Amino acid sequence: MSHDQPAIIGAAELSPGRNVPYTSTELHVRAAVAALADAGVVPDEVDGLVCAGPMTDEGSVFLSEDLMDYLGLHNLKLQMTCQLGGGTHLAMTRMASNVIARGEADTVLVVSAGKFPPIRDGGRELMALVCDHAFEMPYGPSVPALYGLIAQAWMHETGQGKADIAEVTASQDRWAALNPAAIAHRSQRLSVEDVLSSRPIAGPFHFYHCSIPCEGGGALVLGSARRAREGKHRPVHLLGFGEGHTHGFLTSLARPGRTGAARSGPMAFERSGRAPADVDIALLYDAFASNPAMILEEVGFVKPGGAGDFYRDGRADPGGDLPVNTDGGLIRFGHTGTSSGISQILEGYWQLSGRAEGRQVLGADTAFVHSYGSMLCSHVSMVMEGAS
Repeated sequence: MSHDQPAIIGAAELSPGRNVPYTSTELHVRAAVAALADAGVVPDEVDGLVCAGPMTDEGSVFLSEDLMDYLGLHNLKLQMTCQLGGGTHLAMTRMASNVIARGEADTVLVVSAGKFPPIRDGGRELMALVCDHAFEMPYGPSVPALYGLIAQAWMHETGQGKADIAEVTASQDRWAALNPAAIAHRSQRLSVEDVLSSRPIAGPFHFYHCSIPCEGGGALVLGSARRAREGKHRPVHLLGFGEGHTHGFLTSLARPGRTGAARSGPMAFERSGRAPADVDIALLYDAFASNPAMILEEVGFVKPGGAGDFYRDGRADPGGDLPVNTDGGLIRFGHTGTSSGISQILEGYWQLSGRAEGRQVLGADTAFVHSYGSMLCSHVSMVMEGAS
């Protein structure tokens, strides 16, 4: 099938790590330079730059301006910084895609890299970002505790339990075994029992229900239909996006088991002319193991209460009929701080362009990508498809 939509024509990903000896700006530059080289694009051909704003003190508030000079981008028609937490990167990609579709730019660089704040020292800093300062922060909840409240409400509504969401971790661990870049690639493989016997963090979560904080990032080069036809790799077209924003803080979420994913997912399918049955792989933001299960149900891939069985039956695994988080996800690939949401888009690109190497899903043409920011607040969904 031919497409006139904007497409990803090149990309680069920084392998997740810990204590990486680079500043946030240096990580951005490394990712951007590698992505431009992958796309066969020189700086003078780039006419748009979109990057993710820092959420902690270690990044420059003038990051996009800094990158313009570091990278030699002097012909820009678009330059902006965006911040929606984990939903930032799909929102950035949507903005870049829309600008190209309107003919306002031809080649846009989307870049994000970051470091996760140290948990011991940065926990309060994270809480200040995601908590209502008047009604939540005085009570001292941790981020896992807040997500745990949502997870337990969802489990109560759907009749699922800790073992069901442990299936998510076990599945993504099997994908990480196929991905040498994953933080957990060389770890001993995890069973559901391993997850449930790991140390408790905040109900219902145990240690292995949680994502792995680390450093990393990546970059995408988006191009027009002309650019896509002239590219070095199979282009991956961006067919449709959807957004759903229902609350700002957890205490404003009217129904904890129901989020903006129920709005953004169907919207992306409607705008792309695709349906859940058309999807070959799903890439779902997963700060905690409950979240992909919730999203699968809310978007319509499985019926409410069916996510646990979906994972238990191996449908999300290598060889399953709907592989989920084929890079290992944030839980096993790594949660790269403020840049973590770009990894789902990158994995979709690697898979649909046939460049996912040992974890390649054969025949994958269509992917659904979903991310959210803060306490499941800002949801953004995308359907992407490889060119025929």
